[in-house]
Amino acid sequence: MNEVLEMDTAPSQSTAIAASAAHQVAAQASRPVATNAFELVAHAAARGASMDELRTFIELQERLEANQARKAYVAAMAEFKRTPPQIMKDKAVGYYNKDGSFTGYRHSTLGAVCGAVVEALGTHGFSHRWDTEQPDSGMIAVTCAITHAMGHCETTRMVAPPDNSGKKNAIQQVASTITYLQRYTLLAACGLATNEQLDDDGRGGADNPQADVPHTGADGERKPQPEGPPPCSDQQFEVEAPKWRKTVEGGKKTPEQLLAMVSTRATFTEAQKKAILSWKQKPASAANEE
Repeated sequence: MNEVLEMDTAPSQSTAIAASAAHQVAAQASRPVATNAFELVAHAAARGASMDELRTFIELQERLEANQARKAYVAAMAEFKRTPPQIMKDKAVGYYNKDGSFTGYRHSTLGAVCGAVVEALGTHGFSHRWDTEQPDSGMIAVTCAITHAMGHCETTRMVAPPDNSGKKNAIQQVASTITYLQRYTLLAACGLATNEQLDDDGRGGADNPQADVPHTGADGERKPQPEGPPPCSDQQFEVEAPKWRKTVEGGKKTPEQLLAMVSTRATFTEAQKKAILSWKQKPASAANEE
């Protein structure tokens, strides 16, 4: 009889234990899963975790979030680079050197850079800011910070002395350098470069850089413009002609367009003009084969 009772009791106890375990599993499954550092700490504290354990949980969660933010930054920057904004060199600058020669060039103003870049950055969840310092050394340091909506931030820092060119006062010298560094730290942080206004084979962006720039000497005084571009010597023509001819044959410019462009920088003889106008554009198929 006792054996029969023991046989009847054993299955009943096993069933009870299994039911209790199932109940515990179900209760644990119904609990919300910690999704951030605060919930993780709250669950750990409820289990009686020590301060060291809580600190470990917080540090782990922070590392996970930082890694996710960094990945989001990289992905968003890759999308930004797929269709980068076009930044044109919108301002011409020129001056006479002490030897009487003229230096002229174009650059992008801070407004042109920001106008092209900031909106494109915002489209991909980025914002930017500049931090400016002027240490005791007298140098000026500008740091550009690019921050993504997920929180990851990367910085680019440049240092330069005050710009004492021309007749700037002390404040203008500092402001000029700050503007310059702001422009180029933003470009560097985004991995962008400026474009020339016109396609002139990398010769400065403007067909005639002397035509629309303020002409000043080394002392900051305005100087009269030269009467015309210098003559092109036969030796110089021989050096430049192959490259110019390639521009025509590649279909980038007609002979007439090329001659009009280079004539703003030099005066050509009739023989040189005739040589340029004799060049022909190659068919597209032949140009592609080269």
